[in-house]
Amino acid sequence: MTTIAPHAPIIRRWLTVCAALVALMVLIGGLTRLTESGLSIVEWKLFSGILPPMSHEAWEVEFAAYKTSPEYLKVNKGFSPGDFQRIFWLEYIHRVLGRVIGLALILPFIYFVARRQLSKPLIKRMAFACVLVAAQGTVGWIMVASGLVEQPRVEPLKLALHLSLALTLFAVLLWTRWQVATHRPTYASQGRVGLHLLALAVAIQIVLGALVAGLDAGYSYNSFPLMDGALIPEGLHHLQPWWLNHVESILTVQFQHRIGAYAVVVLASLCVACLWRQAVPAQRTWLAALAGGVFLQFALGVATLLSVMNIALASLHQMGAVLLLGITLRLIWLFPSNNR
Repeated sequence: MTTIAPHAPIIRRWLTVCAALVALMVLIGGLTRLTESGLSIVEWKLFSGILPPMSHEAWEVEFAAYKTSPEYLKVNKGFSPGDFQRIFWLEYIHRVLGRVIGLALILPFIYFVARRQLSKPLIKRMAFACVLVAAQGTVGWIMVASGLVEQPRVEPLKLALHLSLALTLFAVLLWTRWQVATHRPTYASQGRVGLHLLALAVAIQIVLGALVAGLDAGYSYNSFPLMDGALIPEGLHHLQPWWLNHVESILTVQFQHRIGAYAVVVLASLCVACLWRQAVPAQRTWLAALAGGVFLQFALGVATLLSVMNIALASLHQMGAVLLLGITLRLIWLFPSNNR
């Protein structure tokens, strides 16, 4: 594996700020989806869209554009200007924050390269991060555009891809931050494969959660542990062709997300149990964080379901997924392979 030698403190602070901004972006994006605000701005204006409407006339123009959208015509017909502004602001903040992240990554990157303050491996890594930012913004608009044609709902798969790109960027920034801050630890690291499986399970579960959000599946089957009166409900494969059930069936998508939660809890518990005895204090701190984090995340998921998608609980649940991903990656970092 290519190593990235320690760099100046300003590089570490840059990476920390960028990772924090991406985490904030996920939080704002989740709230945008939960409050049904994501389709309030029907045009993509990369530069002129930086400023919000600054006059009554500008608000009228923005509102008139929204009135042509399927969401207004089929869901929010009769919205007042005040109602429109309420959903506008969150989507506006979400878009501006995306631009801020792009600038926070790309401009310092150009500066550090020009000053020759980055090693070649770090240049490659951060160039990849910049590509991810551009892809994230592009997919974000493609996602929004999918809800501006006929049905006032973004396509779930595009929402899942949008979130996946954001969390990939978050993971890249976190891992790079650790690489430029410290040398990799040399602790004993038997049983590390389980952590990789856990990271994969968490990633898949996040994608499944995005599909749940895209289909508004959390507003249905709001009971636990039974779903539609059974542990395994009937009708999981009623759509044809079969694969549509996994992306378009509310019943199947929510059931998958439930099963994924069980898998993550089991894998996390096994990792803690297997690694605890060989762990040094620094590792045990993060193993304890994993144990507490996974059960808190599970409880938040159940509470969100039973509350029929309470916005505060659902937002905490989404951020819990980001936190759990970060903890798992940190443990992989602290339990390196012997042949690295």
